[in-house]
Amino acid sequence: GKQGGFMFGSFLRFPAQRKSPRTFEKILQRLFQDYGLSMNFEQYVLVGSTVRSYLSWLKDTGKLSAVFKDCELLWQTAFPL
Repeated sequence: GKQGGFMFGSFLRFPAQRKSPRTFEKILQRLFQDYGLSMNFEQYVLVGSTVRSYLSWLKDTGKLSAVFKDCELLWQTAFPL
């Protein structure tokens, strides 16, 4: 099974594989699906908080960029992978 940094090794590939930017909700959904995690309120809050922090760090380090479209915050890779 996947352990430790289970999500973050492939995290950057998800936004890069798509032609369009993704919302936090779609990124979180994909991570839960890819790693077979069960979604409940506690997991949503715990994992969601971690993912939001990681997205922010990736933005601060120039790996991701954030754009607003139709009043939604969208995340996309800042460079081609």
